[in-house]
Amino acid sequence: MAARMQVLDRAGQLPAAQWDALVGPDDVFLTSRWLRVAEATAGTAMNYLLSDRPGGLSGGLVTVLAQPSSPWLLGRPDTLLEFCARDQLAGAAECLSALPGNPADTLLPSLVCGGRHIGRTRTLVRGAPDGEDDVTEIEELVAAAERLSREHGARSTVFPYVDERDTSLRAVLARRGYASYATGEYSWLPLPAGGFAGYLGAFSAHRSRRVRADRRRLAAAGVEVRVEPLTPGLIGPMTELESALFSKYGGQWSPAQSESVFSRILAELGAGAQVCTARLDGQLCGFGLLLRHADRWFAHRAGFDYAAQGTLPIYFEVMFYHLVEAAPAAGITEIHYGTGSASSKRSRGCLTADQHAFQLLG
Repeated sequence: MAARMQVLDRAGQLPAAQWDALVGPDDVFLTSRWLRVAEATAGTAMNYLLSDRPGGLSGGLVTVLAQPSSPWLLGRPDTLLEFCARDQLAGAAECLSALPGNPADTLLPSLVCGGRHIGRTRTLVRGAPDGEDDVTEIEELVAAAERLSREHGARSTVFPYVDERDTSLRAVLARRGYASYATGEYSWLPLPAGGFAGYLGAFSAHRSRRVRADRRRLAAAGVEVRVEPLTPGLIGPMTELESALFSKYGGQWSPAQSESVFSRILAELGAGAQVCTARLDGQLCGFGLLLRHADRWFAHRAGFDYAAQGTLPIYFEVMFYHLVEAAPAAGITEIHYGTGSASSKRSRGCLTADQHAFQLLG
């Protein structure tokens, strides 16, 4: 029996308890509370597809309409495809050359499916009795997304970051005629037994000595690092440091946008948002924003005072070493780092999984 499909246009309309029951431990960016953050800061229409069967909500899919004005370049199908072709990722050049025009004109506006985040975009399903994803449920959600895409007048329907392990969704999309290409690697760090000593024990003797030497340099310089709650007083300094990071790498993101996102995260997540901070002479010189979901931390945003830190290895202390050290006391068993810089993350102990875009024209 086909599911009854609903389309909602506000995250606040979601039946939060039923929706969050579909969300797995790796899916902080698909929780109802995070979707309220994403919706408030996306700058374009978001919709939520819900499938109902006897027994309640059985599936869900988040969609967002990407426009030429959307600033999130790695989440926009046109710029994502161009970046991946430039970086010679598998299949990207072929997908680019197969377009009948330039990517912006051909793909935008686009219904981006699976969430407004980078890495592990997917459908949510209750699951079959044997624990496997219900392919029928996924097929109906994808078909509903394609109908919604046409209603929006979108030129394409795109799932930009489907994990290689999401075999059910990949099979459905391939069967429905979606073209695909690689979009990078998703990284996460399962924490070993034995705390920080166990973490170092997995490295070569040379790497372990380097890490200890780096941490001694930071201590000698007077850098103080800790994990603390996100508070209103941190938002201003964090905004300045994130702006410095975007400026360094040419990102199209304003300080006002950063401040808006941080404020919304605090309002929606409360104690679920923490910050690993580095201070030098009492001033914030680096941070990593952590979102907690189940027993995982998700490193979401970061910023650094590049002039103050000089050659000090503050990034790795804030984003890796101190987090590994602090995790056991916080009940954390995994730290997720998302996409980008995969080789550097692997060198710090992360596992990685390939991500793939699936795009359908029309």
